[in-house]
Amino acid sequence: MSHRNTRSSINRLPTLESLTSRRYHGFRRPYLHSCLQPLTMEQELIDIECYRKIVKNYIDLRRYQTALFWAEKVTVLSNGEPRDVYWEAQCMFLLREFQRAAHTIRSRGLEKTNLLCHYLAAECLNEAKEYQSALEILNAVDCETLSCALSGRIGASTMSSMKDDSVTDESDGSVYEEPYRTDIIASVYFLKGKILESMDNRSLAMDCYVQALHKSVYCTEALDALVQHDMLMAWEEKELIQHIPMVQQCTEPERKVLKRLYESKLKKYYESIAMQANLDDPPVSSMNTSLWHELKEKMKNCKNNETSKSSISKSFTPAPRPKQKQSEIMSPANKILEDLKNNPSYLIHTSLTRASLLGTSITGGTTLLSVGGTNNSRQETPFRINRPKINSGTTTVHYEQCMDKLESSIDLMIARAEKYFYSCDYRRCIKMLEEILKNDPYHKRSLTVQIGCLMEMKDCNRLFYVAHKLVDFYPDDAISWYAVGCYYDLIGKSDPARRYLSKATALDRLYGPAWLAYGHSFAKENEHDQAMAAYFKATQLMRGCHLPLLYIGVECGLTKNHAMAEKFFYQAMSIAPLDVFVLHELGVIKYECEHYECAEEVFRSTLEMVRTMVKQNNEQLTARWEPLLNNLGHCCRKNKKYDEALEFHRWALSLKPLNAATYTAIGFVQALMGQLYDAVDSFHKSLSLKRDDVFTTTILKYVIEDLTEEQTLPFYSAEGVDEEEDDEKESDKTELSKDESKVSVKVDTRNEPEGDSEEVSGSVPRSTMRMQLNFDDWYTKTSPMSDTSADDMSIDI
Repeated sequence: MSHRNTRSSINRLPTLESLTSRRYHGFRRPYLHSCLQPLTMEQELIDIECYRKIVKNYIDLRRYQTALFWAEKVTVLSNGEPRDVYWEAQCMFLLREFQRAAHTIRSRGLEKTNLLCHYLAAECLNEAKEYQSALEILNAVDCETLSCALSGRIGASTMSSMKDDSVTDESDGSVYEEPYRTDIIASVYFLKGKILESMDNRSLAMDCYVQALHKSVYCTEALDALVQHDMLMAWEEKELIQHIPMVQQCTEPERKVLKRLYESKLKKYYESIAMQANLDDPPVSSMNTSLWHELKEKMKNCKNNETSKSSISKSFTPAPRPKQKQSEIMSPANKILEDLKNNPSYLIHTSLTRASLLGTSITGGTTLLSVGGTNNSRQETPFRINRPKINSGTTTVHYEQCMDKLESSIDLMIARAEKYFYSCDYRRCIKMLEEILKNDPYHKRSLTVQIGCLMEMKDCNRLFYVAHKLVDFYPDDAISWYAVGCYYDLIGKSDPARRYLSKATALDRLYGPAWLAYGHSFAKENEHDQAMAAYFKATQLMRGCHLPLLYIGVECGLTKNHAMAEKFFYQAMSIAPLDVFVLHELGVIKYECEHYECAEEVFRSTLEMVRTMVKQNNEQLTARWEPLLNNLGHCCRKNKKYDEALEFHRWALSLKPLNAATYTAIGFVQALMGQLYDAVDSFHKSLSLKRDDVFTTTILKYVIEDLTEEQTLPFYSAEGVDEEEDDEKESDKTELSKDESKVSVKVDTRNEPEGDSEEVSGSVPRSTMRMQLNFDDWYTKTSPMSDTSADDMSIDI
């Protein structure tokens, strides 16, 4: 009896055989009693590895609070092993307790010794919006030299002695093989880029994104940050895709697949042309060669587009910015142009070279380059990640079959939809978007394109439905309130549109489309200063996009600052040389500066490019291009090409039949050609559509007076006619001067000599004098961009 009680009260220790056969997963178990016990006795043991599996299982089940409960117990039982601390902080991060997670890691100093803890601590502080503290963690140590071992028994010295073909221990996860280590380091660089971008240090952020993509070509978030935020020019994006080390990190079929997927993310709304010496031929065969050379030279002078690799060594250290004179006061527009011209342009070759100099293997023992400096001790060494041979089985797919299947993936489908949108093929675009959103109704990139497409199609009902749905499901996302602002902008309510667009920019300061739409809401109300302020902000955020520069130029043109507007248009053309909207607005400025021949040449080239684009879409010209045809008709009229002017105006009328301004323009040309009866008919049609138009009413009165003077009345004597004619001339002059002061319509005698006037009007020279009214002063009162799209991807002329 006593012997039985004695045996039951003794805790048995593990035998020697159990000690040698059982794996302890990298940590030693303490004895339960300090006193010596016989080895033959049994002991009740707690397996901590079982609790670790419980933690991971509940994380997979998204029961983060339960996982945190057991993770904290595992940390206590293992005496704060790095892997247990990491998983405890990971549970806190998933519960959005960012400060607590960062303190858990930093209190043990693991952010300076372990790579995963280093990355997680910085990401926690970034999510808590403590950007400076997060950046200090990332800059304190070199992530290339940190250990990936999460077990206490494996230190940095052990890791540095390992080879590239290290094998992952799946049972304890303490050592990571080289491909996974490079993914962690790439994530660290990407996180650093996000932090720098949040701190408005976009140049260094671009550098970090390129380094992340160079470290791991599969880090698509880095490419999305560069492309979606318009950080790179179009030619820089292509340079990046060509120089990232796909060959070293992928097999040949994987490289082809990756290149196809990445190329689908690049810019699609203009042809990317780097300013090189071999671009002697104009983009359109009908364009005058001398005009193209003039445009190209001005594009070169407005911005430094240097792309040669010889300047790489000079670009590591930014060039000092020239000091301005203290007495010189610059306008915001001049300051933007000066910054764009004087600041050294970002060179993609610089980041690629710096990324290739980074340590890329565990055995290298290299250190990260400090920003703005060089490390001459490090040499560029090619590396290759060793991957196991692919065995044919159920998980392998043939390359051609793989590419066919990928064509139905969301990313490639949205790429085709974007291409349709930028080609102004909205019907095919909306059809493709419906197919995408049928499978994934909340895909944000597709919804962004859909919002722009609905704006262009003026479909306010569907836009209201989309905006309402987004606000219900994503109330904290900028795209939701961007859609609401676009809806109110479409229905003509500018005040609520500004309020919601301002909320979108507050939720995401880097969301470029919201800034552009915010500027459009001011531009429609002719509040040019506020509109340009929003466009200036968009210019800072969207370095690789030409649209903010285009909109600033339009606002400068509306304020009659033609020289400044022309500079901004050339600046936009240095980014997008073949954009038809930029060319059209440049033609408008040439026209307002009275360079009519040059304006006509630009408009004709723009029309040729538009017709080519429409022909590729198997469509006809739509009402969107009606202003282009009318403007081309005005240029032909100014250049005395009345037949062509009449043809272009009638072409514009066929695109948009109920346009009063087009009927007025047709009547004006007909009056100049002496077809007064047809002119009266055209003016009456215009007034039937817009009866309160002052200019049409005034010019119609003059034409009718000239018609009455053509018919001589027999019961009047010749002397009386002469006297009345003299009195009528004087009264007409005074009345004309009064009308001019009221409607800003003045007599233009500079471009119409007397000989031409007699030739046009025939036997009635006095009517021609009245027809030389400056119709274009009235016509250009309204903005050429008065119906701008709220999306950043297109505009209305």
